[in-house]
Amino acid sequence: MKRKCCLSYCPMVTAILLTVFAFYGFAAEAPFYKGKTLNIVVNYAVGGPTDIEARLVGRHLAKHVPGQPVIVVNNMAGAGGIVGHNYLGEVAKADGLTMGYFTSQFLSVLVADPTLRVDLSKLVYIASVEGVAVAYIRRDTPPGIKEPRDVVKAQRFKAGGLSITSAKDARFRLQLDLLGVPYQYVTGYNSNSVARLAVERNEIQFFTEGTPGYRAMVEPNMVKAGVVIPLYHDELVSAEGEMKPSPEVPDILTFAQLYEQINGRLPSGILWEALKIINMTQLMQRLAALPPGSPPEAITALQQAFAAMVKDPEFVQDFKKVTQSAPRYQIAPEGEKLVKRLMQAPAELKNAIRKYTEPKN
Repeated sequence: MKRKCCLSYCPMVTAILLTVFAFYGFAAEAPFYKGKTLNIVVNYAVGGPTDIEARLVGRHLAKHVPGQPVIVVNNMAGAGGIVGHNYLGEVAKADGLTMGYFTSQFLSVLVADPTLRVDLSKLVYIASVEGVAVAYIRRDTPPGIKEPRDVVKAQRFKAGGLSITSAKDARFRLQLDLLGVPYQYVTGYNSNSVARLAVERNEIQFFTEGTPGYRAMVEPNMVKAGVVIPLYHDELVSAEGEMKPSPEVPDILTFAQLYEQINGRLPSGILWEALKIINMTQLMQRLAALPPGSPPEAITALQQAFAAMVKDPEFVQDFKKVTQSAPRYQIAPEGEKLVKRLMQAPAELKNAIRKYTEPKN
């Protein structure tokens, strides 16, 4: 006599097993972030450009992350943004629940800044957003600036900066040296708004700032009033070395275009090559990253969420309204190419850049 399967005689066992299978099947398919909180760490203080962008991301990202986690933004300022990087690489748990949204510190890598203890190539790249700066100068800088090319006629003027270790400061000093104009470097302004006020007061005559600040504050209040004139904006340089203008400021020359207009040729030499390396960091002005060793499920979920978010009309509209610019994000693996290229920059270029970040005796 053949024995029948015992399950056919035990409806209760069958029900229990089906329940167990259903539970574990559901658990296996549950999104990584379901019921969790994602902490976004910002490496600058509340109210600054990095913080504003991070909070924009925090408002929109969750709906694109499977499981829709609660997102909390925390600020960890200090050492020009380096404290946040060190925290993410050394202290934060690699559990996928802490993400940095930083103004990137790749200049610190190029100049081997000892305060940056984290290997940025080891952080898990999620996404980055590009940004460029616009240089402007007071029109009454002697003997008078009527058009951008007149900058080479200017007598000695004061160029304002944020910090000697700032990528922006190193960039505009390289640019002014390439143009061969006489200037006095005055740094230590703790924000763009403070430096902008110094230009208005004629304490300094030259400054550079990102397109959001330029479009929102400088253009309506200083350019249209005839106080300053825009000179140029930074080129965007790809990992392959290809240069292109920023689509955010098609009405303003790039630095290379201004240089060619003045000299009849493009820039060349070691300072120009060093400048191009620094300009690569413009494609990663802001960086979203996880600690080394973070779970693959978290990495995939966040990369896909960023890719979806930047196509979300509500996010795009909100970003444009707040920053006066489009959200031009790089998503892995494209951004990873830039990180690798920066890490492999030739020593002679790193040495040339380092000279612009060291105090003069």
